[in-house]
Amino acid sequence: MKDLSFEIDIAAPVARVWDCMLDPLAYRDWTTAFCEGSYFEGSWAQGSRMRFLDPDRNGMDAVVEENRLHQRLALKLVGDLTEGRPTPGSTIASHPAQEVYEFSATADGGTHLAVQLRGWDDGFADLMAGLWPKALQRLKALSESTH
Repeated sequence: MKDLSFEIDIAAPVARVWDCMLDPLAYRDWTTAFCEGSYFEGSWAQGSRMRFLDPDRNGMDAVVEENRLHQRLALKLVGDLTEGRPTPGSTIASHPAQEVYEFSATADGGTHLAVQLRGWDDGFADLMAGLWPKALQRLKALSESTH
């Protein structure tokens, strides 16, 4: 299992970056780095269930462990999904992973976003290491272009 971390500074207020990251339409845009047509189902409220899916309904099932508005979002990834159904024998189901997003204001009114991926399967972590920086650059462009 691997842990990964990524950081980016964005020239937009924290509330703007938070909104771009979690808005259903903006999410579809910045997550194209992972898969064209990615989307989510569910609520970002603490304790809620979320499903992160591709157009074929393959993806991951998660629980929102923590949601502190404009500060911190923590997700526990609890299972893989195949065609919208739990994948039998899923590695992540037996060894849940975690994603943590921490937002902080910079001195110039921008945002510092830190992303931590904890407990990821080694092969999947290697793939994510190449894709996350691209996704964060797209989130940065979206956040900066509309404020």
